Amino acid sequence: MASDAPNLAITVLEGRSLIAESLRNASAVAREEVLTAQPDGNRLTDNLGQGLENARAVIAAGGRMRHLYQHPVRYSPGFATYVSRLPPGHLEVRTMEQTIDRLIVFDRTVAYVPATPDRTTALEIRHPALVRYLVQVYEVLWAQATPYSEQLPATAPDTPVTAVQLSIARLLTEGHVDDVVARKMGISVRTCRAHIAKLMQTLGATSRTHLGALIVRSGISELPNSPAACENSVRQP
Repeated sequence: MASDAPNLAITVLEGRSLIAESLRNASAVAREEVLTAQPDGNRLTDNLGQGLENARAVIAAGGRMRHLYQHPVRYSPGFATYVSRLPPGHLEVRTMEQTIDRLIVFDRTVAYVPATPDRTTALEIRHPALVRYLVQVYEVLWAQATPYSEQLPATAPDTPVTAVQLSIARLLTEGHVDDVVARKMGISVRTCRAHIAKLMQTLGATSRTHLGALIVRSGISELPNSPAACENSVRQP
């Protein structure tokens, strides 16, 4: 249910259908820019048609889109399809190691954030100060993110520790279990474990305990995502 009270700064939207309808309506009237942050790119690819419909409505009105995702979305065929179906020049995408929970801002006047972990309830925020604050948070993250069109820093071909694997290494050294690492990275547990297996192979680990020791010893969990730094560290004896 949604409240019809006038000038209400925050409206609670209950139910996925009501949330989707509100997002469609906001997309239809957006004229300038839509900012989105998504911790999991698979959520978009699972509903590619609706995502394209909303984006095209904004672009048709002369607006532009900015999307912020976590690095694993770069390896999603569904997301690549989404990007390819939108006209160039109207969409900017950047990725980063970790981002905030879902956030969508239309024309810097209305914002949507989830109100429950399962995202069946959302908040529609129209209070100018709150929206302005959320936009500021978004811009800080955007400035730190890597453009989708640019390759992520990686090691030399003979030591292929990717930026995603470096992020996982950091989380492992913090003591997080696989499920938590996967959730923070916005990937499935299966994909997370595949990256961990690759890390074990690259570092020559014989067990998960050994892997943890090698990550600390190599120093890769403390590295900035720079190719030279990654290469030099992994090659240390």
